[in-house]
Amino acid sequence: MNKRIFETIVLGMTAMTATGAYAATCPDGFPEKPIQMLVGYGAGGGTDAIARALAAEIEESQGWTVIVDNKPGAGGGVMSAMLMNMKPDGYAIGVGATGTVALNPYENNDTPYTYESFDYLGTAMQINYGLVALVDRPYQNLEEFIAYAKENNGATIAVGGKSQEILVDQMAKHYDVNLIAVPSKGAADALQSTLGGHVDATTQGTQHVQQIKAGAMNQLASLTDARVPYAPDSPSLVEVGLDATIEGQTIFMIPKGVDPAIKTCLEEALDEAVNSESYGELMTRLENEPLNLGPQGTADRIAKNAMFYKTYLGK
Repeated sequence: MNKRIFETIVLGMTAMTATGAYAATCPDGFPEKPIQMLVGYGAGGGTDAIARALAAEIEESQGWTVIVDNKPGAGGGVMSAMLMNMKPDGYAIGVGATGTVALNPYENNDTPYTYESFDYLGTAMQINYGLVALVDRPYQNLEEFIAYAKENNGATIAVGGKSQEILVDQMAKHYDVNLIAVPSKGAADALQSTLGGHVDATTQGTQHVQQIKAGAMNQLASLTDARVPYAPDSPSLVEVGLDATIEGQTIFMIPKGVDPAIKTCLEEALDEAVNSESYGELMTRLENEPLNLGPQGTADRIAKNAMFYKTYLGK
């Protein structure tokens, strides 16, 4: 084969890969400009890390430009209110957690949206929440922590959102002990408060895993419905007789009214990214696994959680 022809074929194949040879099924010309990924939490947190990893993978696999923009506040509420009013053209994607849309509307009557205000592209992972503390604290498990709280007229727990406050309230009522939920700006802030010794424990979803592996923190209890991979010896609350969990996923949402063909395009791009090798490596580092519930599965899970919070808060 002529050398110049061979080089042309190779360059052409490289260009196809760079621009998404295995790209999602998208309408002609979409996207024609950068896609904005709005993260409902501050930079440096677990949701932010996930969003940036998937944005980078989408850029790599689809050949798009994805700009990550942090819009923290109100447990993802600031981002959601902004997203709801953005043009439904597929160029704005919100990244939050289940509680962002399932809990916020019932926590605050002034919330301008409900979970039905958005469409959902899917999820990136199940958030494996845990109750954790520094290893040098005088308690190494939930039983000892509750005993400590009773002996000291209470204990403080840094939380990153209302769903975690509710769980602390459930624990306090169940054990008849004074547990004080200390609100923080988010998971990263709650973690720093605990590492600094300002509170007795914290509820965390992802960032604490590295602290556990480094030997700095200890998981007192798993807050999901089963034990988590990174702390297999830490029982769930359900195991010890308390029917209480924090169920949460990292969710991807868009304004209502996006063209179905564009929505399908975004769904496929997200799914490809979530199932990519590079994102799988991130999940391994976080002692977690990729999880995409898909558009309908995400919507169904959010609706279920919304009903729980609506009932619990008496709305």
